[in-house]
Amino acid sequence: MIAENNLSGNATADLTEMAAGSKNIPDDVNLVAFVDNTDRNNPPYIARIAGGKICKNTGYNSAGNEFYASDPQKMSEILSRIITEYPAEEYGLVLWGHASGWLIEQDTIAYRTAHQASQTVRRAYGYDTGADMDGNGGRKWINIPTLANVLEGLRIRFKFILADICNFQSAEVAYELRNTADFIIGSPAEIPAIGAPYDKIVPLLFGTSDDFYKKIVDTYFEQEDYYGNKVPLSVIKTNEMEYLAYITNRIIALLPEDGTIKTEDAIFYYGERSRADVIKILTDIDCIMSGNIRYAEAYDEWKAQLNRTVVYKKWTRKWTTSYNIDFDFKDAEGLYGGMSVFVPQKIYDDRVLRYDYNNDIKRLEWYYAAGMDFYYNKSIKKDIDNIY
Repeated sequence: MIAENNLSGNATADLTEMAAGSKNIPDDVNLVAFVDNTDRNNPPYIARIAGGKICKNTGYNSAGNEFYASDPQKMSEILSRIITEYPAEEYGLVLWGHASGWLIEQDTIAYRTAHQASQTVRRAYGYDTGADMDGNGGRKWINIPTLANVLEGLRIRFKFILADICNFQSAEVAYELRNTADFIIGSPAEIPAIGAPYDKIVPLLFGTSDDFYKKIVDTYFEQEDYYGNKVPLSVIKTNEMEYLAYITNRIIALLPEDGTIKTEDAIFYYGERSRADVIKILTDIDCIMSGNIRYAEAYDEWKAQLNRTVVYKKWTRKWTTSYNIDFDFKDAEGLYGGMSVFVPQKIYDDRVLRYDYNNDIKRLEWYYAAGMDFYYNKSIKKDIDNIY
């Protein structure tokens, strides 16, 4: 739980929920949490949660030095220690905190120590504000490729990753993490601060059926936030991601040659206001392909693979967002693919935007595996040809 930020209070509430849920799990399993919050008198710790109690067993205060749970070395150390002290036949991982999908955020201390501070490699899961902070400054993140390296270095494969964090369910993230877990459970959209109903889903995390994830998703989906909204959720079977990338690569040339993707009616999960318009950035993958692939046969073949990849999903037409964008996808349920995707286009070269999307996406393996590099370079060349 990366809670040394403005979610610290929510972490306390969720730990209480986890303790309640632990009353309904078998004695031969372990529910273990790593917690790093803003409490100056409560340094980072590992705890086993069982029988309704939170039992701390290890402190991580480092003699007054700043501690960042988003530091890849620290993250590896913590997870390795948990795996060693609590051996199991199967492991699941819950990611708790802030996130922005594959988008690029501020770098961690460890990376900036090893590289020149002027470099702009950035990160998209966290964030941690370091030692003795109020949760509002000194933000450090970990990027998705680095997170993948950390998890792959553990030499285990998780049964699942439950991402109780915003915008995690994307093609880019799932492809990057395809070698770390069998299933990724999460949302392509934002997740309100209340997060998952842990008192109800903790027992379900230890399910043994082949489709154990359905009960987790169904239970999470039933929860409403402060505004009466739910969260769209899905489950990605990661061993299907490589073929999804392959078949996407095969038909990518069927997208509009001028590099202008139609998104007028598309579901989107993250966007920016630029001048008077909303620029859609994290857009539903099925909306992109169904609305822009010119041949039905090619789309149908691609959609069949998407259905093998996104094995379960729940849809809601409206969810809570922190951005100043109003939406209601009233008639879009049939277009919900369960994950977002980014297609590089000329419109994202606008430096007024918050991120350098067209360059940042090049750091993700999906960009090359799915042929996005071919499509972007082709559309740029066509645009230049039209000019000259």
